[in-house]
Amino acid sequence: MHGRRTVQAGAQDRAGIQHRSVFGKLCTTDRERIRRYGSQSATLHPRSGTRDDPVNSQPIAAATRRDFLKTSAAALGAAGFAACAGAAPRPNVLWIIAEDYSPDMGCYGDKVVHTPRLDALAAEGVRYDACCVTAPICSIARSALMTGMYQTSIGAQNHRSHRNDGYKLPDGVRPFTALLREAGYHTSNLKDTPVGGRGKTDFNFNLDEPPFDGTDWTQRAEGQPFYAQINFQETHRAFHHDPERPIDPAQVVLPPYYPDHPVARQEWEMYLETAQILDRKVGAVLDRLEEQGLAEDTLVFFIGDHGRPMPRGKQFLYEGGVLIPLLVRVPKKFQPEGWQPGSSSDRLVSHIDLTATTLAYAGVPRPKSMEARVFFGPEEDPKREMLFMARDRADETVDRIRAVRTHQYKYIRNYHPELPYTQPNNYKDTSYPMLQLMRQLHDEGKLNPDQDRFMASTRPEEELYDLQADPFELHNLADSADHAQPLAELRGALQQWIKETGDYGETPEGPLPAEYDVRSNLDGWTTTSGVIAPKDGKLEVEWRGKKGNALQRPWIAEAGPLRVRFRGRTDKLAPQALTWGVVDNVNGDGNRVEFEFPADGAWHEATVAFEPNNWLTIFSLDFGPGEGVFDLEWARLEKADGKLVKEFRFS
Repeated sequence: MHGRRTVQAGAQDRAGIQHRSVFGKLCTTDRERIRRYGSQSATLHPRSGTRDDPVNSQPIAAATRRDFLKTSAAALGAAGFAACAGAAPRPNVLWIIAEDYSPDMGCYGDKVVHTPRLDALAAEGVRYDACCVTAPICSIARSALMTGMYQTSIGAQNHRSHRNDGYKLPDGVRPFTALLREAGYHTSNLKDTPVGGRGKTDFNFNLDEPPFDGTDWTQRAEGQPFYAQINFQETHRAFHHDPERPIDPAQVVLPPYYPDHPVARQEWEMYLETAQILDRKVGAVLDRLEEQGLAEDTLVFFIGDHGRPMPRGKQFLYEGGVLIPLLVRVPKKFQPEGWQPGSSSDRLVSHIDLTATTLAYAGVPRPKSMEARVFFGPEEDPKREMLFMARDRADETVDRIRAVRTHQYKYIRNYHPELPYTQPNNYKDTSYPMLQLMRQLHDEGKLNPDQDRFMASTRPEEELYDLQADPFELHNLADSADHAQPLAELRGALQQWIKETGDYGETPEGPLPAEYDVRSNLDGWTTTSGVIAPKDGKLEVEWRGKKGNALQRPWIAEAGPLRVRFRGRTDKLAPQALTWGVVDNVNGDGNRVEFEFPADGAWHEATVAFEPNNWLTIFSLDFGPGEGVFDLEWARLEKADGKLVKEFRFS
């Protein structure tokens, strides 16, 4: 476990000097601004030293947090929840967060999906086309968003880490909701409201106090401004059909790095259909604002927490994993000069910038160490010229990848080139039918080079893509002599960022959290509770008894009558049922056939017939709870007439 440390003020700006020197000279006044004010000066106009208020620009001195809190407390006592006496009311702020969602909606150009409420939100606000997360994994991205810091700067870069070890944020770093609360805002994380909400937190650090005041903005005091966020899981796996507006799989357009196969088309179709369900839920939230008379006082931000849950998407630093939708609607009374509803922006935005922008609109000074930037409004910071992102451990899968992106290029650094992209990962292996499909087609030699590259046993140490000429990131230019200059520039910028921000990922994590055991996945077989090992030509499974035990094997096969034959032995805990998932019901709800198997320590063979009603994606031997050992000598997936589909042996 890393020791607690203090985040130094000004690191972001020092790194910014290096970044700007690579892709554009930094003016002398910018350097003087940084020298004089440190990162606190991020709220000042870069040239005049004044707040960038086009109506009434007045010089101000950089205030300390203590001074602000004193002023805030006095204002709260004298003028209710106004920021200060005589000030205009502060806006409410609402974040709508969609899990695992890329910019796959009508307003971003998708011709198949039906997202009228999100499209309307874009028409009423501004659509940002170059917003990326700092991490393509939920708990990591949320830890960064909650603090306005790169997760690698605060020790939160590993998925679902620090759950039980008491790890606290570095000195000088706090959840931004605590700053809003101190400034008089009510903060809520919507849960079980009339419009839904999961109340998801999922942070990789521990807090001494709850990060939110409540679970709905209706719990605030009369006249109190609010910050609220609502999280929707629809676009997270498992996907679901939209009965109101089904999509024809034949009409979807797959990225070229996926095979054109019925399973791939159904996967994509269901992902888009869940987006349609999401769209209606977003509409219900916006309607609630209108019905309660809050729409004209509330800034609305819509984002994805990271990209879509597909191969080359979630958990990776390709565009499918890090590029997210960002829609912003600002009521007329709070619109900055030049704000144009219905427009789009190609400004580079990091998802953590929502944090700084929210604080700015609430009139709350940022901590000096905060790495987020204000991307619109009267306190707008200089535009980013680069976006930085990182991938570290995801569940039990250890990795380290870093990337930097400009408008034109993306540079990716793989710190474990000896490892495949498709390392074993229980979550993906059991819930991504597309991944198993690509594994099988790879083994059969049926993938084209653009599809097969992701299935390689190793990966390049460096990757460079021209995003304008190659938006799907198919052609690695790292070895191209014609691109030596951007390669060197981005490599240097990334190294400087790692140094300036104090990347925690440079230090190995140590023992994995107890719930992540790499021994639960072997040769494509996975367990829900237990460990697997090859032993004397068989698969030995030791059940730990902590929860329901199941031995799972992803496999893609056509619908129709099938059977599983296997030879095994146990003296204590025997398999009780066969369950299976299909492409439109990956979790296998309702798909279960029970059978009996002796627990006498002798070898026995069993045959279990079943009939998937769609493409098979996974089958499982379910054992129930308890402890014990089960040996599997072989297994066969067969057609009902005995024709072999796949044989599994372990010698």
